[in-house]
Amino acid sequence: MPAHRADGRAARAITAALASVALVLAPAASAVAAVPAETLAPTKVAIIVPIVAPPRVAGLIPADELAALTAKDGTLTRLLDAVQGERVTLAIDPLIAASINALGSDAPADAVAWVQRLDRGPHDRFLLLTADADPTLLRQSGEPLPALGTVWTSPGTVSGTDIGAFAAAGASRILVADTDLADPQDRAVALAATDGIGLRVVDVAASEALEAAAEAPSAATLGALRQAIAGDGGRASIVIGLDRTGTGWSGLEAALDALHSDLGLELVPLDALSGETVDVSVVDGAQPASRLDPYRQLVAAEQADAAFASIMFDADDFRDERRLRSYALAAVGWAADPDWALAVDEAVEASRTLRAGVRIEESDSLFLADRSSIPVAIINDLDRAVTVVVTARASDGRLDIDRTPVTVEIAPASRASVSFEATAVSNGTVAVTARLTSVDGVAIGPPAIARINVQAGWETPIAAVAAGLLLLIVVFGIIRTIRRVRRTRAAHAAEPEALDD
Repeated sequence: MPAHRADGRAARAITAALASVALVLAPAASAVAAVPAETLAPTKVAIIVPIVAPPRVAGLIPADELAALTAKDGTLTRLLDAVQGERVTLAIDPLIAASINALGSDAPADAVAWVQRLDRGPHDRFLLLTADADPTLLRQSGEPLPALGTVWTSPGTVSGTDIGAFAAAGASRILVADTDLADPQDRAVALAATDGIGLRVVDVAASEALEAAAEAPSAATLGALRQAIAGDGGRASIVIGLDRTGTGWSGLEAALDALHSDLGLELVPLDALSGETVDVSVVDGAQPASRLDPYRQLVAAEQADAAFASIMFDADDFRDERRLRSYALAAVGWAADPDWALAVDEAVEASRTLRAGVRIEESDSLFLADRSSIPVAIINDLDRAVTVVVTARASDGRLDIDRTPVTVEIAPASRASVSFEATAVSNGTVAVTARLTSVDGVAIGPPAIARINVQAGWETPIAAVAAGLLLLIVVFGIIRTIRRVRRTRAAHAAEPEALDD
């Protein structure tokens, strides 16, 4: 037994004893206390302890935050300390280990030691969705579900449609609150099924009692917890889950010790429950509109960003970043946070800004001669290179433009220009529309339209006049040169005559 646990056993034994006294005195438990202990099988209690980091806006957990969470007095360290040696089930956010692994040799030493300790632990465990994303929020908003294992739903948000979707995505077991069952008489069960899909039913009252005891263990809170477990009579099994929006439970170790010391209870892993599996129906719950509507906008932004990413060299990495952002903002821990809606709005706006970062530069009206070229300038404000395909089309037949698309690579935070050969067919103003797409044909941004004043045939007379003027200049120059030569010769011829005189 670890020393830190042995040192505190005496004090916690007193707390557990006081809780037992409170249980005996509780009216609701008096009937249970009157039955000889040897005639009753202990109630199997499966306690689920979430191992999650505080909710975030996007991305992996940075090194400084990991260092704080896994320090000696950090939230994650205290959670592992509290469950050490206890038969509980851990619900683990995979983002924690992924963030530590991504740092490699730069990972904080405490974080590396913490994840190694977690891996070596004997506890039954299952993985939550990345960043502890709320599965019903993902499903109801249209966000694609990943391959699922164990799914833990939030009370009041789940429906039969959700259950079917989770099962179709591979869920092996689904945790629902007893308050989500349609028949109140069935809420005392731990093992249930709906339409042949297995459920584990979490007792909400007992879960709230455990949270109260884990925050402030005392004779009153521990007695209330024991009474909540007993319910209206003996039961074979019960599932209790700690709230996933909590930031740590300072009294969890004492609460678990008190339950462990109770001869009428047996702490077991989630897979070791016993009792009859009861057929139940699930109420038609749903995420509240205040949470679902903003998140649907975020999902739409993610999908638009995924299409836009087709012009990027690292498209897959970018799409993974956006998916992680969506999962992070779907975290259960955000549910009661008043800043969540603002965080979602900022994420949606950031997506709009990003998609406007690659665009065609608007141009003023141009004057086009018989044959010329139309320049198209493309701006890339992103911090990554892109490849785009540029096309240009005239609004009518007065201008004939080369219809061959031009593919251009643009470095980060730079611009490039391409040209299209064009021939004026007749006079007038023509609208020329330039568009950007990816190599796969995905439209990138809105098209750019330029008004071009076309003057067909104006070059021929002007060129003729210019050529005539040039010819006159040349002829005039030749005549002047001849006259100058003649004058010079005449002057040289007159000089000897002057000498003879």
